[in-house]
Amino acid sequence: MDKRSGIIGLVVLVIAAVMILSGCASPTTVTPTPTTKPFTLVEMTGADPPSLDPGLEYDTACYSLTQNVYETLVWYEGKDVTKPVGLLATGWESNDNYTVWTFYLRDNVKFHDGTKFNASAVKYTFDRGVLMNNPNGPWVGAGITSLLKGGDEWMASNGTEADVQAYLANEAVKVINETTVQFTLSRSYPDWYHILAFPATAIVSPTAEMTNMPYTPNNYSDTYYKEHMCGTGPFKFVSWAHEDKLVFERNNDYWRAPAKAERVVVRNVPDVNSRRLAFERGECDFSQENIRNLPVFNNSSKVVIDIQNDTLMISFIGLNMARWPFNDTRMRQAFVESFDYQTYRNEVAYGYGALPHGVVPKGLGGYNESIPTSQYNPEHAKQLMKEVLDEKGYTASNPLTVTIAYNEDNAGRAAGAVMLADTINKYGLPIKVETQPLKWATFLDKQKKGDLDIFWLGWQADFPTADNFLGPFAVSDMFFAKQVGYKNETIDKLYDEYFLAKTQDERNRICYEIQMGLLNDNPYIVYLQPASMYVMNKDLKGYQWNVMLSGFYWYPMYKE
Repeated sequence: MDKRSGIIGLVVLVIAAVMILSGCASPTTVTPTPTTKPFTLVEMTGADPPSLDPGLEYDTACYSLTQNVYETLVWYEGKDVTKPVGLLATGWESNDNYTVWTFYLRDNVKFHDGTKFNASAVKYTFDRGVLMNNPNGPWVGAGITSLLKGGDEWMASNGTEADVQAYLANEAVKVINETTVQFTLSRSYPDWYHILAFPATAIVSPTAEMTNMPYTPNNYSDTYYKEHMCGTGPFKFVSWAHEDKLVFERNNDYWRAPAKAERVVVRNVPDVNSRRLAFERGECDFSQENIRNLPVFNNSSKVVIDIQNDTLMISFIGLNMARWPFNDTRMRQAFVESFDYQTYRNEVAYGYGALPHGVVPKGLGGYNESIPTSQYNPEHAKQLMKEVLDEKGYTASNPLTVTIAYNEDNAGRAAGAVMLADTINKYGLPIKVETQPLKWATFLDKQKKGDLDIFWLGWQADFPTADNFLGPFAVSDMFFAKQVGYKNETIDKLYDEYFLAKTQDERNRICYEIQMGLLNDNPYIVYLQPASMYVMNKDLKGYQWNVMLSGFYWYPMYKE
């Protein structure tokens, strides 16, 4: 998922209880200065989201919208992700081994359809996420289903009604009373409260969905919430004209003070120069941009640019090991050594971001500078590639064709794809590397189905823990690893040991071993821990940034 710099390590078991108690506060928010007339905020983006269902999509384009309409049980104090606080929850506690968690919920909160938020809605949302069982969705991909009691058994079942009832009988999510809900986990997990800040766990209205189109287990093709929204957040969904705009209106019954903006319109404007022109005309208030677009906005007197260099993101290229030629380890290594990492950072990313030491980004426990960065070595890459091509009988008249796919609105990926293709095509070998820009939704669909030779993506933390990177990248039944056909039994076993570790030092050792294993197997080209760039109308007020946000949080924003 393209997704979230805070400085946070994995919670050490001996201090976890202290962290738990921090969940009793409420989130702070910049209070907008009152305005005298209604106004609309206009955001511009480069692509539509695949859908609007936070329980199904694993995508920041979706979460950038849903985080303004739905709410999670937990969020963070300002920019600091070491300080989780209650949002729809008012506090929480766990048992001694962190397998049973009790959350106390905010009372007198209503969904946008007028129904009451309560513990039953929390249970409905969590049961829904697990039972829909989307193999490429956030509940499976981020390991939430596996963490809940009975989740692994459900995923391994035939998905019958009896299997549904067997999962529900575990009471992984149990209603204690209207304002108290209990989670029972499959294993000790002291960071559970961080997961409950992940947008995929945002609480949806059961009534709105059940009245219009009830979800069914093992069905993630059609849901009511793919095209609609109904949450408890500061803005209500109005309409979606695909490839054009989404419209939202203020929730005047919000449990906190209502937002100052009367409406928010999110326009789909793929061309960056058109977005720049809209800022100049006063037709756009904010947009999140790829750092590659910095020169487009740099000389504008109409905007303010905020570049956040301390993200919890990893930019990478997936090499599909389930398809020729990347089932050959030499070819994977050759592609890894054909990418000019430093030139990309200096020239494409304009010197922003950092070269990664493994897949765990700087800012998280488990980050280790002793893990070497990948190196550009075209001479050795050419030698490896020649060996493979000669063995398979490729010639100048019968070359191997490999296609690099990326989303068409991402200028940085486009530049990187051309750079990688040019390097390999100049080797003078019987291989032709082509680039293929695709619409975002089309790209994601093909990538999840395994239809791409190479896919170009980024990963933003779902929650600020190292396992949120280790699992998706390295574990065979999890997100990206499954999509590239990667399986390493030693790494799978190490990942299980990771959760049994008693100390932070032991976790860090296992984290190091997993990442070194990945480095040796080369299923990815891990090329940058990138910066994030936000462009805003200079008259916009109230902008806030948090490393765990996907894009903009509209609630505190206003203009005079």
